[in-house]
Amino acid sequence: MSNPYINAPIRASMYTTTLHKVTWVVVVVVSAGLLAPPLFLIAAKKRVVTMAVPAVYAAVIYGSAVPGSVLGNPKNWVGGVLAITMIIAAVHAAILDTDWKPGR
Repeated sequence: MSNPYINAPIRASMYTTTLHKVTWVVVVVVSAGLLAPPLFLIAAKKRVVTMAVPAVYAAVIYGSAVPGSVLGNPKNWVGGVLAITMIIAAVHAAILDTDWKPGR
């Protein structure tokens, strides 16, 4: 019988200090979500999240911002998509390194 805690791979911590965490969340918000994919790419390299997470963020953020600026934005949909994605990315960045415990 093997213990999952003994045989588990070592997972690196995403943030070293609280200031580091606050800096990344502020960077995601100030850049309007455009720097969320690099943050989650770093998290994927540290094996905090899967590689699908930065790919999805990049597809949503760059997939809406670039065509919206090239083709035009007649109904103003790009701002809404970026605002919603920025909020989701900021919350996701803030909870990346928390250890969820049952009963909380």
